[in-house]
Amino acid sequence: MKKITLKNLIHTIPTFPFFILAVMYMILPMLSIVVNGFLDPSTHAVSMANFTKIFSKTVYVKCITNSLKLSFISTFVGLALSFLIALCLTNVGAKMRTSIMAILSMTSNFAGLPLAFAFILIVGNTGVFKAFLQTFDLHWLDGFNLYSYDGIMMIFIYFQIPLGTMLLVPSFDAIRKEWKEAAVLMRASDLRFWAEVGIPNLIPGIFGTFGMLFANALTAYATVYVLVTNNFPLLATKITSLFTGDAVPQKELGSAMSIIMIAIMLLVIGACNLLVKLTYKGGEQK
Repeated sequence: MKKITLKNLIHTIPTFPFFILAVMYMILPMLSIVVNGFLDPSTHAVSMANFTKIFSKTVYVKCITNSLKLSFISTFVGLALSFLIALCLTNVGAKMRTSIMAILSMTSNFAGLPLAFAFILIVGNTGVFKAFLQTFDLHWLDGFNLYSYDGIMMIFIYFQIPLGTMLLVPSFDAIRKEWKEAAVLMRASDLRFWAEVGIPNLIPGIFGTFGMLFANALTAYATVYVLVTNNFPLLATKITSLFTGDAVPQKELGSAMSIIMIAIMLLVIGACNLLVKLTYKGGEQK
């Protein structure tokens, strides 16, 4: 064990602002959420009353189920599309790939309020695209409502694709050209190469990307809030409304729902990591 000296402590001084910010904006809020989540709002005694209330009331259960449904479906669809785009990027020239990656980087940061307003202007009830179709007496989007489950799902899938692609591209880069050349020499088809070599080597990246995309969808707030406010119950918007409160804030109940959200994310990410470990042992495929 390395001995702690005054000289070593002096070298760590530049990191103090980082640790102070981490404590103030990450650790203390997290501790506050955990403590408040297990406090009874009326007696302030430690209890499970908040969790009992959440799982016994339909509105809170609906928030959880809606969030899970949106997160899982958008993650699966977004991951599948991201996989195909990342695969295509392995077969394009360096210049075109650089341009596409720049576009993906820009669109991955185009979220929240700007993204919501963009979709409202394009495919909202009086959006440009709907008006354009009506000009030519086309009624393709007459039944589409941006401010509904279908509209939110479309937006979720949209912002999953650039992030998922950027996360998968490094995994595709790890597949060596020598492996493909060896497969060609052995007269293996492309399908067999990807089934027996490509996909197994991509599994850690795929599951890691799945966990990131799921967390990204589960915690999405600003875009949903602009579109539907609290008219479509989701975990993120409901937690905010409980902390702010239309009449009286319910921070204990909001903290309990925050704990549930964190538990769901940790469970999914932990399951992804476990599946990777079950697939590989000691860095080698079973």
